[in-house]
Amino acid sequence: MKFSLGLGKYRDLLFAILLFIVLDLGILFFNFFASIQLERDASRINAAGELRMLTQQITKSLLTLQVEKRGELPIQTSMAQLNQGTAAFVQGLASLKSAMTKDAEFTIFGLNPDDLRDTLKKLEREWTPLEESIQPVIAVTEPTMEDTEIAATKAVARNIRLMALSDDLATGVEAAAKTKTERMRQIQVIAIVLALLNFVYIVFKFLRRLNASDHIAESARRETDDILRTVSEGLLLVKADGSIGTQLSASVHRLFMREIKPGEDFRQLLHSLLTKERAEEADSYLDLLFDPKVKPALLTQLDPLKDVQISVPGDTSAKVQYVTFQMTQVREAGRVKELLVTVFDVTQKVQLEHELAATQEAAKSDVDDLIRVLEQEPLLLQDFLLGARSKLADLNQAMRAVGGRSEAYKTLVDDAARLVHGIKGEGAALSLTAVSRQAHVMENALAPLLKRRDLSGEDLIPVVFELSRVQDQVERLHKVFARIGKPAATASQHEPRLMDAMVTNLRSLSERVALSLGKQVRLTAYVDEMALPAEVERVLREALPQLVRNAIVHGIELPSERERLSKPPVGELRLDIGRAEDGLIEVTVSDDGRGIAVPEVRRRMAQLRTDSAQFTDAQVLGFIFDPHFSTASEVTEHAGRGVGLSLVRQIAEKAGAKLRVMTRPNVSTQFVLKFGVAS
Repeated sequence: MKFSLGLGKYRDLLFAILLFIVLDLGILFFNFFASIQLERDASRINAAGELRMLTQQITKSLLTLQVEKRGELPIQTSMAQLNQGTAAFVQGLASLKSAMTKDAEFTIFGLNPDDLRDTLKKLEREWTPLEESIQPVIAVTEPTMEDTEIAATKAVARNIRLMALSDDLATGVEAAAKTKTERMRQIQVIAIVLALLNFVYIVFKFLRRLNASDHIAESARRETDDILRTVSEGLLLVKADGSIGTQLSASVHRLFMREIKPGEDFRQLLHSLLTKERAEEADSYLDLLFDPKVKPALLTQLDPLKDVQISVPGDTSAKVQYVTFQMTQVREAGRVKELLVTVFDVTQKVQLEHELAATQEAAKSDVDDLIRVLEQEPLLLQDFLLGARSKLADLNQAMRAVGGRSEAYKTLVDDAARLVHGIKGEGAALSLTAVSRQAHVMENALAPLLKRRDLSGEDLIPVVFELSRVQDQVERLHKVFARIGKPAATASQHEPRLMDAMVTNLRSLSERVALSLGKQVRLTAYVDEMALPAEVERVLREALPQLVRNAIVHGIELPSERERLSKPPVGELRLDIGRAEDGLIEVTVSDDGRGIAVPEVRRRMAQLRTDSAQFTDAQVLGFIFDPHFSTASEVTEHAGRGVGLSLVRQIAEKAGAKLRVMTRPNVSTQFVLKFGVAS
């Protein structure tokens, strides 16, 4: 009987928790369902869009075949194109018909698939007579002139109609997909809001019961001591002079990761646990809390002590911990006598929030990267994915086969840093956010190892783990590209198109990097219309993203700084690819930024070498290519590790190219690559 009453006391809270779990599972299931729907919609949109292109291909092939027949020219190419286009059109119609057989995929979102099916039937009716006239042509190796002319005439007559129906079908499929996406988003938002409301209810019920326990504790000293010994939250009183009261819960010591003594200054305690900025905000907040004229509701909105990270000074091995301070005014005779401080351990909640945010960002990046697969030049993307897979596989094998000497580990870590930095740069140039971000995470794992010499196999465990994640990202994109990517031609066949795509990617990269740094940049490219050797093009794909990023981060100034120097707010970044006077290929990346300050480089160089004063200015300038040198004051996604220019030098040396840098303080910087081949 007593157990039943106890369970009934928490019945509403248990029901709320159960409902919260059900909502979470429902959201998870719906997200899985939504991902399947998005994949199917993408397939339908792609198939509908290809039909329009195929009608033009078929018509062009028939007209070309007609001309070739009249001129008694070879017809193999036209026949092959006609066969391919006809087969692809038939297959596309079949796949769309199959994809629209299930009414449930549309009706559950309030859509009627009959309009799409009617359009598809019209398209099929319009196609059938043309297909019947094409069959005699493609059924034989040498079609007759009469069959060819009949098929060509019908193709010309029906081409516009077929294109219009294909456009109508593609538009209808896209509209249906958009409506489904909006409906799914609405359902997700409603489910998440319900889950949040339910969570708020759970928290409210929990806090209300905690408050009741506090009132009970105040009724008796013995009960108060019992509660203070057992309560999981930190409870303490802070007096007007900032000292901590005598009554502390046992959890206070655990939450603050050291013993807290009565009478200790609470402000100093916060300064020892929080960052300088957050501690100063806490000081101002405490002043407001002790001001009886300030409304408590306003103080709640200004609270800087929610979900704050705390740490023990000098203890780098301590785990990361997050707490929330809830402060309640204790008033007496119109003044604030004390503050009741409740400290909650929210480490798990904050970590879950961070993991959820990271998961959502990763999912968004994955989707964005899949879209980039469709948008990017196939050959550039194919070369990057194949090259990245090969390099990462070689690195993985090298980590497995590395010997037991610390020198071997050091060399492997240096090589891994340059390799992953190159993949990060190429991925960023191709707008593959997930790949570049995961490569940056791997760089973070490598960073502390680059400064050490006494490395062992255990030190590489985090690197191997992050390496597998980078490989997974690259492999996922490669599989998608292999399934939906277009067959890539050779570089020599499409050199101007590939160079245009490369310049476009570099321009997009420069805009993204500049935007993230609060800068403005305009990249201008002057490319000689010549066919670059494959090895030169490979070098440019790897090196140019590093040079462009370096120019924006270190060269181009902020708009306000440029205006003080009487420069336009938009920095100029220029890429020149052409032939030098001696006929050799020369590539120049220049900017109109702050230039390279040789004294500053010498000062940084002195931190690494004791003989820096013996070097000339030209020798000091060459030190910027050292793998451990960087002029950045802090490590960011774009700079600070000293790997970028080191990687460029390594790439140039492998290709047999000469690399030089020229700079004028506050005027410009130029990086020049000169290859030992003339064409």
